[in-house]
Amino acid sequence: MNRLIKIYRNLELNSAAFDDLREKWIVTDPVLVRAVFNKFLVSNGLRIDGSKPTLDFVKQKVQDIYKGEVFIDLRKRYYDDEIDMFRFYSESKVLKNADSIDFFFDPVEDYVRIQDIVGPENYSLLKSQRYAFNDVSKTYYDEKLSYKFDIYFSLLDPHLTFYNFTTNDKNKYLISAFGKWGYDKIKVPGWFSPTYNAGLRVTYIDRILNNRPNDIFTFDIGMGVAVSQPFVDKLVPHGKRHFMTGQNIYFNAKGNFLKYAGDYWRDFDLNLEASLTLNTWEPGQIKHVSEVSNINSIRNYFNLGLERKNFLDLNGFGYLGANLGFGLYEVKNYLLDPSQPNLSEIPSATSSSKFYVQASGIFSKDDPLFTYAFEPVVFYNIAESNLYYGVNLSFLISNSFGFSFKYYSGVVIGSDPMPTYRDEAYVVFSPMIRINY
Repeated sequence: MNRLIKIYRNLELNSAAFDDLREKWIVTDPVLVRAVFNKFLVSNGLRIDGSKPTLDFVKQKVQDIYKGEVFIDLRKRYYDDEIDMFRFYSESKVLKNADSIDFFFDPVEDYVRIQDIVGPENYSLLKSQRYAFNDVSKTYYDEKLSYKFDIYFSLLDPHLTFYNFTTNDKNKYLISAFGKWGYDKIKVPGWFSPTYNAGLRVTYIDRILNNRPNDIFTFDIGMGVAVSQPFVDKLVPHGKRHFMTGQNIYFNAKGNFLKYAGDYWRDFDLNLEASLTLNTWEPGQIKHVSEVSNINSIRNYFNLGLERKNFLDLNGFGYLGANLGFGLYEVKNYLLDPSQPNLSEIPSATSSSKFYVQASGIFSKDDPLFTYAFEPVVFYNIAESNLYYGVNLSFLISNSFGFSFKYYSGVVIGSDPMPTYRDEAYVVFSPMIRINY
């Protein structure tokens, strides 16, 4: 048998000098890990030092798979796309070094054998990388850059990942350009907002070998651009529009910052979003107004939210979660006269600062074939005694094509009418196209 193995190995093109440059990646998609592991069980392909593992040991690893704590380490041959190394592993949640990784079964180091065990369909899926994975390939310059880029087209919140790298400690950084139209938390979505925020996004993935969604931190910093508002009433001063009246800076941070406070908070994400207007423009700088008018403007905005997506496992339907938040935004009313050098603020009988609370349920599923998020939402403006309720819905098929839809309807709780800058209902939507390469 050893002689046959030696002959078989000699038939393969020797590329030992390029071993460190072979493409390597880690499968983190829990559904795919389960499917492939089950193929190994059915095919009797699991070995430890060449022998079959005990039933108790296999049952223990099955439990680890249920918890999402088992991953797959893969490597392609240098001269083609065939996978020539496959191994399951898990790692310590505490240690962050090489000793924390446990390759608990023998690796399979032949693409014919790998394909025979997992089947042609799963093998093709593993090669195509159309699932949740992390590229840890080494480059020619030993910077551990990855070759994976992400383009996400959407009218409401597009992004383009143009640079990323992995550190020696297997922490990953993604650098992206982003755009965001509207402020969903205060129910001024998409094209109902005159401001399109755009800038730079930094995404930090803490320890990609144990990559859970809540180990991802994102930081956005950008500035607003005044844009036209399609589908919105254009009558001025009678239309329910508001305008960008100064240059703003935009900031958004989201991540599992609370995990450092204790293990109980590990599944909770904090979200801080803010926009600060730095100056006040002259009347001639206000877009889309050329006559004497009363205009409204949302000048500043702050939101703090707490979110958990996995309160309840819905099995094949994903997870049930929730989001709670509160915040403050500032609305000012101006007299715009094109013949005057400055805007004139119109005094208001009430405070320009509006305090609110908001909440949503979250039904979500993250799967390589179908990803969706359905969020019933409610928003209550304490200062103005009005309430908005509605839904956010988005889905993505095969991680490539999808659709986003948002609808909010408002009702007055107190005796005061709906403010002039508000609409009774908001509807925005956008197709989504995602390209990974």
